[in-house]
Amino acid sequence: MNNKYVFEKQIASEQVIQDEFIADNIVEPFISFDELLSLYYVNAYHRRAIQIKAHLLSQIVETDLSKYLPNDMDEKQFLFAFALNLELFGNAFIEIAGTSNSKTLYILPTIEARIDINFNIYQKKSFIEKPLEGVYLKYYSPASRYYGEPDYLSVFMQITLEDKINQYNNAFFDNGAKPDFAIIFEGAEPSDEQLNAFKEFFETSYKGYLNAHKTLVISAPSSYNEQTAKIKIERLNNVEDMSFEKLKKVNRDEIIAAHGVPPRLVGVVTPGQIGSSNELISQLHAFNETTIKPKIQLIEQFFQKNGIKLKLSCVDTTNFKDDSDVISELVKLGIISVSEARDILGWQKKEINDGLG
Repeated sequence: MNNKYVFEKQIASEQVIQDEFIADNIVEPFISFDELLSLYYVNAYHRRAIQIKAHLLSQIVETDLSKYLPNDMDEKQFLFAFALNLELFGNAFIEIAGTSNSKTLYILPTIEARIDINFNIYQKKSFIEKPLEGVYLKYYSPASRYYGEPDYLSVFMQITLEDKINQYNNAFFDNGAKPDFAIIFEGAEPSDEQLNAFKEFFETSYKGYLNAHKTLVISAPSSYNEQTAKIKIERLNNVEDMSFEKLKKVNRDEIIAAHGVPPRLVGVVTPGQIGSSNELISQLHAFNETTIKPKIQLIEQFFQKNGIKLKLSCVDTTNFKDDSDVISELVKLGIISVSEARDILGWQKKEINDGLG
């Protein structure tokens, strides 16, 4: 039987592609990488979700990656760094040094990576843009032809709001550890000496949590026009801590949902499910099917396309009897720590020597 193949020349697209911010042929990301990196340190649930996904996406079954790596990095470290950049920025870059016959792979931190209009890779440091040989993987984004986007982009504002809440609370303690007050004089005018005394007290002895509960002693001026002089201190603002607590809880749930990570895996127990022995198993199974497996396939194809053998695995939930079995496996795989495992299971923290015992 004779096989016949027909080869046709690829016809170039006529679409206009210069629809993004371009300077000297370098395309800038449509969302600032610097902002995404700063958000990584704002919220514990956000950071933990990124780390968990990076660990789950770097469970190696088989690979020849090690022969392409520098001496100071093993294949597990390399793949985790690659997956972390991919989850944090929606893009992960690899520099290829050497030739096709003898090459070494290096992680190019996404914070430093840029693409030109021809999809060539550059390293951007300060005002230097250095062209590099390399490849990159991105999660598809409808907002850009050049760069991908991370899962959590839809909750960008919620994570930013967490940062603002933290800054507000920090300023709250720095500026008195209680709401702002107004000092009201009735029936008299304050003297310059009194005004200076108020100013000095609130700027020095009153500011900061170490000065909380200090006392200010003041005396009312003499009566004026037969009116009794009075001094009142009233609150100008009274934001309840509980309002922030509720807002942070809503933000937490939305951030975790955007990542798709099982809530139990980041220490959040669903109301009414406390004591359930299989809640995490069902959550992890859904997480594997909808998020981890498709991403594993994407990463495997990317490396195989670039001549590197890579086979990854996800956590198999079918052989576990209850959540404690799942947690033990996650600890063994290095996805979570022993301390985190105890928090997830709701155990009291105590000194341990090894394992979960």
